[in-house]
Amino acid sequence: MPYRRNSIVGALILIVIGGLFLYSNMHPSFDPWGIVARYWPLLLIFIGIDKLWDYQRYRKNPEAAGGRWFTGGEIAFIILLLIFFGGLSIGGIGHNRRQQHQWAQTVDLQGAKLVHVSLDMPAGNLQLDSNGSKLLEADFNYQSPMPRPDITYNVTGTDGELRVSQQEHQPHIQIGPTRNTWDLHFAHDVPMEMRVNMGAGRNDLKLGGLDLTRLDVNMGAGLLIADFSGGTWKQDLEANIHGGAGNATVRLPANVGVEVRAKGGLGSVQAFGLTKEGDEYVNTQFGKSPVTLHINVEGGVGLIRLEQVS
Repeated sequence: MPYRRNSIVGALILIVIGGLFLYSNMHPSFDPWGIVARYWPLLLIFIGIDKLWDYQRYRKNPEAAGGRWFTGGEIAFIILLLIFFGGLSIGGIGHNRRQQHQWAQTVDLQGAKLVHVSLDMPAGNLQLDSNGSKLLEADFNYQSPMPRPDITYNVTGTDGELRVSQQEHQPHIQIGPTRNTWDLHFAHDVPMEMRVNMGAGRNDLKLGGLDLTRLDVNMGAGLLIADFSGGTWKQDLEANIHGGAGNATVRLPANVGVEVRAKGGLGSVQAFGLTKEGDEYVNTQFGKSPVTLHINVEGGVGLIRLEQVS
């Protein structure tokens, strides 16, 4: 039986993905999750081309199929690299040609007693805290072809509707990450219900100083840090956090009751300073304090880490 050399396309793909994350460790501003989340279907294409090429080659000439230099997947991989670097050298594509934009905006409360906040960010880094002197003080730092974020705010009776959103751009061949950072500073003394929809990237949510009654977070791929410590909770909170491919860290206060239901999907759940009771993790103040934080965390692929902060 003729010897058939195994394809090394899988090894090449692992090397590239490992290189992305190694570069991310040395350059923290670089986010590899956006690239992986956008281009992961190419892995299936490479494998399919590899299998189809090998099948057709072996079917036509079994003796020659084991002696060629490249498999179909390896050829597809080389073609992809040529397209990337060819487009980069032709012009109009590349990190150094992207324009940097900065935009700042503030929103006044306008007499609302309760504000419904909706944040829709396709990809990037979201930083949120309670250090605003107005309802919202926002600073945006983004690169073309990402469009400028849009802010709308309307008050009906005593309820306000605040939405911060950004359309997802459809780039051509693009090397390296596109910077897109939102720094959002909310007022600490305004009752809010908040919904956060995030694509690939990093979420750093400092929620402890906000007057939240409900929170819904939907995340694609990347890193989430949801910090509920560092503030005074005046009323109960219902929070739901849904993560995709990535890690989620949830920091919890020790001075109010906490009940967390965590499900890690393909990943795992680690809890520090909490006690597991059935399917829930609770702290020593649960059932004793007048305020309780009810938090549901569901992850897809990755680690869920629960930390109680003194």
